Amino acid sequence: MYLPLPTPEEMALWDRLSMDELGIMPEVLMENASREALSVIKYRFEDLRGRSALVIAGSGNNGGDAFALARHLWNHDVKVMILHSKRLKEYSGSAGYMLSQVISLEIPIMFLNEYNMDFLKGVDIIVDGLLGTGISGMLKENYVKWIKNLNKLGKNCYVISLDIPSGIDGVTGKPSPVAVKADDTVTFEDAKIGLLQPPAREYVGCLAVGRIGIPIKIKKDNPPQHFGLGIRVLDQISFPRKTMHKGEAGHVLVVGGSTGLSGAAVLAALGALRAGSGLVTIACPQGLAENIRSCWPEIMVLPLGEGKNWHEGLMADLSSGLDRFSSVIIGPGMGRDEQTGEFIKSYLDKMHPRSIFDADALYFFAKDKSLMKNLLQSSEVIFTPHPGEMARFFDVSAAQINNDRTHFSREFTRAYGVNLVLKGACTIIVGKDSPFYVSPIAAPNLAVGGAGDVLSGVIGSLLGQGFGPVDAANIGVYWHGLAGQELAKKYPFRGNLAREIADALPSVLARIRNRDEECFPDSLI
Repeated sequence: MYLPLPTPEEMALWDRLSMDELGIMPEVLMENASREALSVIKYRFEDLRGRSALVIAGSGNNGGDAFALARHLWNHDVKVMILHSKRLKEYSGSAGYMLSQVISLEIPIMFLNEYNMDFLKGVDIIVDGLLGTGISGMLKENYVKWIKNLNKLGKNCYVISLDIPSGIDGVTGKPSPVAVKADDTVTFEDAKIGLLQPPAREYVGCLAVGRIGIPIKIKKDNPPQHFGLGIRVLDQISFPRKTMHKGEAGHVLVVGGSTGLSGAAVLAALGALRAGSGLVTIACPQGLAENIRSCWPEIMVLPLGEGKNWHEGLMADLSSGLDRFSSVIIGPGMGRDEQTGEFIKSYLDKMHPRSIFDADALYFFAKDKSLMKNLLQSSEVIFTPHPGEMARFFDVSAAQINNDRTHFSREFTRAYGVNLVLKGACTIIVGKDSPFYVSPIAAPNLAVGGAGDVLSGVIGSLLGQGFGPVDAANIGVYWHGLAGQELAKKYPFRGNLAREIADALPSVLARIRNRDEECFPDSLI
């Protein structure tokens, strides 16, 4: 259901404990890693005989993996050339052992610093074993030059990176400042958290997880901070009973809408309905109610007060019946008028325990952070900002948020103690007292106005159906992401509407629950 996403440091700890406590030889782990990489290459090439491969071996264990893989390729009748980044006499340990084997086989090998890649006319395969997880800070000038040369060659051949594309930070996913652009990345034992960060996506290519033999006991006793969502997260959604009625599926209230922006509240309501809510109501100023009611007969409307504007007094019409709803989504399309902020302050005094704060509601929290004190004891509250909305809480830019999403997510939950869904490519979910969860999905078809409103509706529906806040967020994010991927089949160049994301939800769930494992593998590939 949840796939471990260790940091490079956590992976190094697993390696060390496997060797020190259980006596697993490092050469065994390295051999397993190289065989997993070979399997990926063999999947890409029907016949390896007569192919040519350039293997780049770095100075650490990633270089040892590369040496071992070069030996396997050589044994499959591949013409191999190895370029190593440090002097042969300087290799030691398990990497030195793997080097000794390729030397014994008389595989051509040369010092990278003395080799001019411009002389290469072209190869079929490039193996990137230069750095792996062993990067800290910005690359030195010679590494920048080598990686640029590899990318130039890689435009006309197949490139596979071992563990992490060289130059990618294993935590943030950022290039430093350049990185190898791989067709495939085979990451060992479990995917590193940086591989699922948006900056890494254009470098990773297809991501395969190769198990190398780290004992499950080591991983359970030393769990990582981050986990990836797998397809089995959706198995938590039960098939409906034939005799169920709408009252058993939850009643979601969407508090939102304003002049010119009521579509956002409607999209949240549609997301909730398509995710299985039995009843959905939109609460809005009385002057907006008729327009919503006439266009969407499936959505009930709760008119508040008089006129078309939000203000503190509207809470009197809402508070008396608030407990009849299963969950509340507050914010979509509310606008940012000062009086709207006064309504939200009034809502916090009589807040529904299962509330999702989204969109314009987040603007007022960021503007007056003292409002967050009202939520300290609310363990089921969820905040769903996109990077721009999150940026206001830290007085930084959206680009800065995206450059280190895990850092800002951690700081947000540490400061405010609420459940968080940081939207965007590879959405992050952080529970109030839980690990980090990361969606592996980056779907361009979700990059459309209103997609976030649909997501808040899906999460609100699941929250109203009885799921806890973290489970509701995890299921909702993954489900919503798969709907975006499904739409790419019909709209490969985008152009889909936000409401079509909601419309795709039931069919994509049906397909998954009757899935062919080959179509929906439980991996991050």
